[in-house]
Amino acid sequence: MVNGETKATAQTGGTMPQTIPIPFLLLFFFLTCFSEPITYPPQTNLMLPSDAVSILSFKSKADLHNKLLYVLNERFDYCQWRGVNCIQGRVVRFLLPNFGLFGTFPANSLSCLDQLRVLSLHNNSLSGPIPDLSSLYNLKSLFLGRNHFSGTFPSSILFLHRLTSLDLSYNELTGPLPVNLTALDRLNILRLEWNRFNGTVPPLNQPFLLIFNVSGNNLTGKIPATPTLSKFNTTAFSLNPHLCGKIINKACTTRAPIFGSSSASSPAVQSPKANSGGIVALPPPPSPKKKHQRPGMVLGFTVGIALIIFSVLLALAVVQKQGGKKRVESKETKPTTASSEATSSKTQVEGVSERKSVINEIQKLKKSGNLVFVGGEVEGYSLEQLMRASAELLGRGSMGITYKAVIDGQLILTVKRLDAGKTAVTSGEVFEQHMDAVGALRHPNLVPVRAYFQAKGERLVIYDYQPNGSVSN
Repeated sequence: MVNGETKATAQTGGTMPQTIPIPFLLLFFFLTCFSEPITYPPQTNLMLPSDAVSILSFKSKADLHNKLLYVLNERFDYCQWRGVNCIQGRVVRFLLPNFGLFGTFPANSLSCLDQLRVLSLHNNSLSGPIPDLSSLYNLKSLFLGRNHFSGTFPSSILFLHRLTSLDLSYNELTGPLPVNLTALDRLNILRLEWNRFNGTVPPLNQPFLLIFNVSGNNLTGKIPATPTLSKFNTTAFSLNPHLCGKIINKACTTRAPIFGSSSASSPAVQSPKANSGGIVALPPPPSPKKKHQRPGMVLGFTVGIALIIFSVLLALAVVQKQGGKKRVESKETKPTTASSEATSSKTQVEGVSERKSVINEIQKLKKSGNLVFVGGEVEGYSLEQLMRASAELLGRGSMGITYKAVIDGQLILTVKRLDAGKTAVTSGEVFEQHMDAVGALRHPNLVPVRAYFQAKGERLVIYDYQPNGSVSN
């Protein structure tokens, strides 16, 4: 038997396979068919840098129309996304102006970018409240203007002590302006125009504040005459009908009571009960002399009315006679009046044309020799400040020389001095029209023109300074 078994195994080429018991097969079948699959959490976000996660979480709520095509193939690809600038792998600038973003500004998204210096979401369609940004303690510039943000002034901004530029203009923000705005002592730009802010203007006294505007709100009360606020003209406070003060040349009048005091308007009335003994003071009875005077008063009154009626009828008769004479005279003098009306109309037309020409000349005189701000820009600096600014040569081009100007050591601008020989062909009016048209343009690939100057062949164009040399950077 042993030999037979060895022969059988030799013919099959090896040992016999071990058989699996049937109960184990049934248990395996039951587990695979009726048990739920085991799921594991995704490991992708755990491998992404925190800055990339913050930007993607912002995009999920603020870019509902998918304008931002952010794709992450490698670990640090987010530094190459549009609007993102990094230093050593950390986001320092996030610039998305005029990108057509539609949605909300989610909380705990961009507020996690603790190395962020500049944040610009200008001119989009973002709505809802502005989230808490107090963790962005390195932020220097915040541009959220021309959106649909609502709610009150975000108090978290008051903790950003390094902030130099703040733009919340053209939104739907309400409530009072916080008095603690004075704590942001490094502000150069503060634009809050065209919201629904109410209350009073805070006593701002930041020494470096150069651009300021609170027009188009519901602010009330007296404007504090601080040295900083006194630098700005009335346009910075316009369209707030209840503001007053020396800065806007409007006196603050206190409203008098509608009704005067009882002591001045009417004699003192004795109370029914005296303070001493509670005795009631009755009015004295009418004297009999007044009763006998009443018939005489009635008779005199009727006679007076009759005399008035007679005098009125007599006056009407005289007026009718004089009216007939005037009609005859008017028929005779109709040709002369027609000629006089024609001459008067001519003189009126000539007077209107002369007034228009005078107004045009006055406007030309105002523009010539002064800085002209375009595109609704607020007059944040004067020509004298620009001339006193420190200048640095940036380069020479075919149309002129470009300088970097620093006003009062804070505001940086680019000044293009046009070549008089090459621009002499263009007249002053055509140059003004061209600058007004270019100044109204706003596009991510265009550097916005802020102001221009021309006088006696000298022409300057002022626009924003690009520290990295181009708009893309």
